Amino acid sequence: MRRCLAALALLSCLVAHPARAQAPPDTAVARPASADTSFGGYLESLRDSTDVYFGSTVAPVDTAGLDSALAAGLARPPGESSRVRRLRPEAAPWLSFNRVDGPSYGASVAVGRPRDLGRIGGRAAYAVGSDTWLGAGNYTKALRSGGIDWSFRAEAGRATASMDRERPDLRLSAMRAFLWGGDTRRYLRRDGFETSLDAAHVWWRGRLGYRHHLESPLEPTARWSVFGENLSVPDNLAAAPGRNHELGYLIGARTPWVPFFAEAEHFTSTGSIGSDFEYRRTRLSLGGDLGIGGGFVVVPQISYGRLSGEPLPQASFYLGGMHSLRSLKGGERGGTGMVLAKLDVLELPDLLEVLRIPHPAMLPIQAGAFVATGAVWGVDPYGGPTRPGRDWPNREEFLHEAGISILYRPGIPDPATYMQLNWAWPIGPGAGSQRFSVSYTRGLDLVMPFGIGEGP
Repeated sequence: MRRCLAALALLSCLVAHPARAQAPPDTAVARPASADTSFGGYLESLRDSTDVYFGSTVAPVDTAGLDSALAAGLARPPGESSRVRRLRPEAAPWLSFNRVDGPSYGASVAVGRPRDLGRIGGRAAYAVGSDTWLGAGNYTKALRSGGIDWSFRAEAGRATASMDRERPDLRLSAMRAFLWGGDTRRYLRRDGFETSLDAAHVWWRGRLGYRHHLESPLEPTARWSVFGENLSVPDNLAAAPGRNHELGYLIGARTPWVPFFAEAEHFTSTGSIGSDFEYRRTRLSLGGDLGIGGGFVVVPQISYGRLSGEPLPQASFYLGGMHSLRSLKGGERGGTGMVLAKLDVLELPDLLEVLRIPHPAMLPIQAGAFVATGAVWGVDPYGGPTRPGRDWPNREEFLHEAGISILYRPGIPDPATYMQLNWAWPIGPGAGSQRFSVSYTRGLDLVMPFGIGEGP
């Protein structure tokens, strides 16, 4: 019975979870809707308009049909629509599942708009396995001034967070954990508050943040899944307990001649600001997408990370999973240093259409291939021997892989993301066996692209 309830809860969570789609450009190339339905035509326009998938190198989104929405808006008195949306509360289920909390049942509510007086929200859920309440309250305020989009956010509460700070989103891991026990995340508890101030320009963006959290280790409490498979990771890496006062800085910039994005992120935790921990964490990333002949996109990315001071598990770097080496389980290797380079080649036309295989217009399929190499070094958070290297790993520490992918982009709720089936093969001496994985991610996932008119 509890598994049936958890199944319905998780499905509701995944369907109702809000996601922010990229804003379409001002210009668009209209395409006729398909013969079956206007909805199918809309999805087909998303498929053909790869700008929403990969950003700056390809064609804009089809906006046909927006005239009806404009007409409906004009039918209202000026300001009425915005006042209604601003004052009407929005509610949704907030449900999840993982091996440390088990199923969590709750709801979220929000009122207001960030561009007006601000948006106030809150969420609460009861975690059955850990027998605790999780939740938070938050406030968001956004404005535009002098060509810069500003956004302020503050949140306070209790949450279960990912140990891998490059993979904070827990939605897909919740589905894996629930269905077949394929959750590879490591978790910790965070109690406290955090604030951030973001600024976004056409050519750059930045963030200044501060957080004060009591961080605690967690033990697994749910060792079951719907299909009864053994858990991919039966235990959980223990976080170092203590109060963490941390300052964070991020700066990103677009390159002027080619569609690349550079990003630098730095975190400082020290006793001088009241923290129990002493460390410095820096990450540098560069990535972009290059269109080739209108039929392919090449996506090169590179990332480098370094942790100095206390080698905390919750501040370490990890390799493995959809954002790094797909031939490894998520977070399988960790250390105080990390370097990763990967290259994806993706074909843009609908593969089934090219092969003349009949299929619904709302089911576009694409193919891709990838190669990657990466290494970690320094103190192993899992307790293994320290890997040699100070600012760069030894040559023997690098792992290499190649593979192929099948991609599906539904276009809803976020046109920039897609479901991906990966087959990865390790390359080199001592290579293991091939690995199949499922991911839900973006083409650019080591940096966050941004464009004209986008704000935080």
